[in-house]
Amino acid sequence: MTHTLQLDGRRAAFDDFGPATAPAILLIHGAGHDRGVWQAVTAGLAAAGRRVIVPDLPGHGDSEGEAPGAVDAMATWVLAFADARGLDRFELAGHSMGSLVALAAAAAAPTRIGRLHLLGSLAPMPVAPL
Repeated sequence: MTHTLQLDGRRAAFDDFGPATAPAILLIHGAGHDRGVWQAVTAGLAAAGRRVIVPDLPGHGDSEGEAPGAVDAMATWVLAFADARGLDRFELAGHSMGSLVALAAAAAAPTRIGRLHLLGSLAPMPVAPL
C-alpha cells in the first residue's frame, strides 16, 4: 500500500511493510527507477521480521519535485525522509545510483546507519541523465 508524507512542501511516496516496531531498513532505488524495483524482496524482508520502508526519490515514481542533481542532495533528502518517519537508527540498502546515495547518507550520519548494503555499485558510476 502506498503512503505519502509532505517533505520540503512536496509529496513523498513510499511503501512501508512489516511491524512498525521492528528494525527498519530503507531501500533506495537507482536513477530513473522507483520503489517498484524492490518489490521482489520487500515481502521476504518483512516476513523475516524487518520493517521495510521504500521511498520514491524526488522526481521519481509518485514523489513530487525535481530529481536532485547531486548524490549528496539525494542523501540529505533520504536522511530528512528518515527523520519524517521517526527513524533514529536504521539500515540502508541502495541499488545502482541508490547505492551512492546510501553511501553518502551513511557518511553524513554514520551513527544512524546500522548496516549498509550496496548493490550494483561502481565508482565512478555512469548515471543515466534522467
